[in-house]
Amino acid sequence: MAFRGIYPAPKLVPSPVGLFSVADVMTHTARGYDERWIRGFAHEYDSRPTVRILTVNDETVTGGEIYDGSYGSNYQDYTPFFIEVEDLSSTFDLPGEDRFSKVLAQLEAASQKAAELELWDGVAAQAEATTNPYLTKTGAATEVSNGVHNASEALYLLEGALAESPIGANGVIHMTRDVASLLGSRLIYVPGSDDKKARVMTRLGTDVIIGSGYSGNGPVGDGAATASLTNKWMFATGPVSVHLSKPEVVNDSLAQGANVSINDMLIKAVRAAAVYFDPSCHYSAQVTLPSVA
Repeated sequence: MAFRGIYPAPKLVPSPVGLFSVADVMTHTARGYDERWIRGFAHEYDSRPTVRILTVNDETVTGGEIYDGSYGSNYQDYTPFFIEVEDLSSTFDLPGEDRFSKVLAQLEAASQKAAELELWDGVAAQAEATTNPYLTKTGAATEVSNGVHNASEALYLLEGALAESPIGANGVIHMTRDVASLLGSRLIYVPGSDDKKARVMTRLGTDVIIGSGYSGNGPVGDGAATASLTNKWMFATGPVSVHLSKPEVVNDSLAQGANVSINDMLIKAVRAAAVYFDPSCHYSAQVTLPSVA
């Protein structure tokens, strides 16, 4: 039979309004001095100073203290996690295919979703019992109002809660794709360009992360924490930061990934990652979604 030809797979493109569209993303090299953070690091934040109003005579006034920052530390310890991608295919697949380039592209595309899952549910943080922050961490988020709200109510409650930032800094609102779809014109989509990524924001200009890796779960330990088709949670935090190491193929050679007994080939790629947010704001809201028959 004549060779019919093969068209390449479509380019892997992560969600345009996910975590990496809003977070401060730092991509590290593979040089030794730039990989020390993988063993753990501390991140600083300057968002909780003491803020007060004084008279012209430098005297305090009743009700003039906006925030008392005289206690607590200005840094948090963080333990990174790893993101791994495996590509399993037959040894009879395309003989000219660059399997290493393929798995590296898969890892690059999947990194955002994996980091979103860790930011929301802290699956690695819980497994290792680290002090890493994540959205659903037990007792970390303040619920803006007891009870269940529709998506619009939850949005304005979280916007109002962000005003409690000690210095009035802009924050970030986190939600799942279904919740974002319900909000419609209450969110503004800003298309990307050659040098800027597409973004979503509220009418007040608050950045919104709509994560494909966000589970929608609520705070761990809450009786209604488990997400469902009609029960989700939203969060508001301070600015978000991400660290990513250079992607690396685990296999030294194609032969190392081959299982000749069944003619399969397994190629792996991995990278270290970290994702955290400024803790000066951390609020939650439970959202009810309409039931669809």
